[in-house]
This record gives sequence, structure tokens and C-alpha cells, in this order.
Amino acid sequence: MTKKTIAASVLLIGLAPAAGHAETDQSAPNAIDYAMYFNADVRDAPNCAMSVVNGAVIIDPAIRNPAMTCPDMFSWKLFTEVVSQEFWKNWAADEQTWPSQPYAKCSPSNDTKPCCDPTSHDNPGYDHAENPAIHCPYFPGDHRAAGTTPPLPVAQPLSKAHSTHFDGNLRPVTPQDINAIDPGRIIRQSMAEFVFRNKPMFDYIFENDLYNADGLAKVFAENAKVMSSNAPFHSANAGGASARIDFPVDAVMIKSNWISRARAEEIGIKNNPDNPFITMEVKSAVTDNNAQIFEPGEHWLLSFHVSSKDIPNWVWLTFEHVDNFGRCDYTGCNDSYGFASPDTVQEGAADNFTRPHVMSDDLPIASPIFDPGLLYASGPIRPGLEGVLDGLDIGTSEAVDPAMPSAADAAWRSYRLKGSQVDFVQSTGHRILLGNSVTEGGFMMSSSCMTCHARAHVGADGKPSVLGVFENTVDSIGYGESSNGIPNPAWFISSQQPPALQALQTDFVWGFFFANDVVKADD
Repeated sequence: MTKKTIAASVLLIGLAPAAGHAETDQSAPNAIDYAMYFNADVRDAPNCAMSVVNGAVIIDPAIRNPAMTCPDMFSWKLFTEVVSQEFWKNWAADEQTWPSQPYAKCSPSNDTKPCCDPTSHDNPGYDHAENPAIHCPYFPGDHRAAGTTPPLPVAQPLSKAHSTHFDGNLRPVTPQDINAIDPGRIIRQSMAEFVFRNKPMFDYIFENDLYNADGLAKVFAENAKVMSSNAPFHSANAGGASARIDFPVDAVMIKSNWISRARAEEIGIKNNPDNPFITMEVKSAVTDNNAQIFEPGEHWLLSFHVSSKDIPNWVWLTFEHVDNFGRCDYTGCNDSYGFASPDTVQEGAADNFTRPHVMSDDLPIASPIFDPGLLYASGPIRPGLEGVLDGLDIGTSEAVDPAMPSAADAAWRSYRLKGSQVDFVQSTGHRILLGNSVTEGGFMMSSSCMTCHARAHVGADGKPSVLGVFENTVDSIGYGESSNGIPNPAWFISSQQPPALQALQTDFVWGFFFANDVVKADD
């Protein structure tokens, strides 16, 4: 982002009206309301309930499959679990899961030394002061003494799947042009991401030799062989990920979006004492493809995705800070469990959905259009969620250390569920969209977490080869559109006889993009 672009973004957000800006007459449904009807489905059953008993979250036993029956309630349950486990301190980030210079995994058939042993707490490189995961996967929670403060996190760039190159020959954006651009895109291009994975997910990757491209290539080759030679029978995978990648049911991953305090204030984001941000000190600067975007110092948590393997295609949910500009733009916000809608709803109507802001295009034959980039009010917290947060001591006290969050920080009460996703389409066939105004800034209208991650894959060399996040289409602004709806089998397997494997699906995990070739100590 050039200085000229940043100046334009400051102008845009600085001129944005405050929350409560007048909208078009909503006394009768308009065309946008009719479209939003299919985003506003009530996703939780009426009897969804959970409580805290002896420090643990207990779900009503009548709910036999809470992830499917109560996805919004289940989303808040996951929220409490990841915050209680202090994922930012204890879980493994991408660069700790996929080493930059990986050594081979130790095994009885591999006498190459040094090597990486999943059972060891003293692998090669673990004593490296700056990067203990330089050669072998490293899980921070296994190496931090109880009660000690972890080292400051090292920032990472935007995930490669989401980054794009800028053609310097294009005309720079102007303050007039920027009004036609999704304001969420400005925030997105001003932040960077940390992606974290819990211990079961980390262990599966390490133990099954999936932390390097060589190991992934072996799984691809075995899968291709089984398909062509053993059909119709699949591999039993008895010894682990021999022919397919299938994470354990307790695997959880988090993509979190942070922005430096200086950059946030530059583009008009304020840390409101009534709705504070979670803050954390970040150690290093980061550049994306264009310029430095991530400065050392205090950073604010804008939003985060959580995904869990509680169902075969994962449960997908996303949270945003309540004061994010454009939080409910384009697709609305949907939460059946945690916070009620701030909108005025008709008597007898469900209060789970916050509609996007709209305005009139003011043409001779006028139409409602989106009014993006404004703030959205929050409705009240529902008693069920409030009781759970209080019972787990989440968000119950003022922050003590701006450099390192704790689960008790009051700022956790500033985050809102944007929505949850447990299927590709609704029972009527309507596509299910889920996007975050920060992570998916610029393509929220086409974003489906589940479909996007269904495209995660590696090729024969153990690296992504044929599928990206974006299709070869663009929206009316010119930003790329992501895949949504039901996946296409042709993405992965050819239709020839016998069928040929083109891309090995990596169980919805794009992080394998970071896998590197195995190196030897003398390389």
C-alpha cells in the first residue's frame, strides 16, 4: 500500500459517519432484505443450552450433536475453550509447525542424523534463540514452564493464499476512487495474520511426517497408487496418514488478524474503553509482497477464525471486534446464541440477524444499495452466554499487561460472532456464505470458509499446484472471487479410466502451503 493509498484510506474512514447513520426506509422489505433472508436463517435449535459446572462447559444432554444442531452455541463454546487455553501463548503458529529448514523425521528405517523425533523435547534447533522451530516442529506449550511469560511472538505476513502482487504500472487510487472499494479491504491490507494449531493437530502433523514437503509427497504417491491399484478399496490408514490426511476429531486451528496500534490510529480505528481491544506486543516487522505492513510494538486483535474437526468437514466460525468498520456489511451478521440483534424486528421474528447498512442510490428510479464501512451497534448479550463467560472467568477483569493478553481480560467481551458454517449449502440448495470483514475484505460476497478450505491440497511434489483460494473471476470492483457452494470433483481427480489423482485434498488445511523440502545438516 503506497503512502498515497494510505492517505486515501485515512480520508475515507475519517469521513465515515458514526454508527446510527440514517438508512433507507426499512418499514417494508426491499430487494436487499429479500436477498438477506437466505443469510439470516436461524441455525440453532430452540433447546440449545449450555452451562458451567465445576469449571467445565456442559451441554444439555438432549443435544446429541451440538456442532450440527447448535452451531452458534457450539461456536461460543469453542470461543471459551481457545481463550481459556490461551492459544496465543501455548499453541503452535504456522512457522513452528512447518520448519523453514526441516530435518527428516526419525524412524527405525532412517538412520540419518540429525533428525526430528516427535517424542523428544530436545530436538535439533530447539535451543535456537530466535527460531526454535528452524529444523523440527516446536509446540510452545510443551516448553514453557507454568507461570512464565512466553517470548514475544514473531509476526508473519499475510497467508500466501490470500496475498496478491501489485502492478506498479496501474494508476494509483484516489480519494474519489476509494469510495467504490470495500472499506474492509483497507483494514485487511494493513494487518497481518497469526495462524495457531492446538496440540492434537500439531501432533498429527509431526507424528505422520507431514511437516515437510517430502512427507506430503509420499502421501500423495500412496493415495494415487491405492486409487489405481486397490479400487474400490481405500487405504485403512492403520499406521497414520499413509494414503490420506485425516485430522483427529479434537483438532482445532485459529487464524487471527492483528494490526499495529500506530497503523490502526492512522486509519481511524480507536481503542474505545467501552469496547477495548485485546492487545499484544509483537516483536518483529513483516513485509508483504509490496511493502512493510507490520511494525514491531503493540498490536490489536481485530478478528479471528476458529475451525474444529468436530464434524468431518470441520466447523467454521468467525469472530470480529464489535467496533470493526463494516463488520456486518454485504452478508449481515448471524448469531442465534450469544448476542441479540440490535435491529428492530417485527413481533414474533427471530432476533439472530443484524442486517447490513443500506442507502438509496438516489436515481430517478431509485434502488437500495449497500452503505459500507460504518460501525454496527451490538445487541445485548444473552443470559446463557453471559453465565458461561462468568463461570469460566473470561472477560471479567481489566487487562494487566498490554504486551500479553490473559483469558480474564475484559476485552474478550468486545468480540462478536459473525456467523458459523457446518455445510456447503442449505437444505434448499442456497449457497452458505461466511466471511470476515477483515480476513475476507474485498471478497465477502463470495466467501465460504468451507468451500475455500475444501480446495486446500498438495500436488505430487508435496506442494500446492493446481488450486488457489480465488477463481479466475472478479467482482464488480475487480477483486478476485473465491469458491463457494459444493466442491467440484474435477478439482482433485481426472475423469479418465483409471482415474488419476491431480491434487491430494489436505483435510481443509491450507497451512501445508508452508511445507518445505527436507534438508540435511550439511546442506
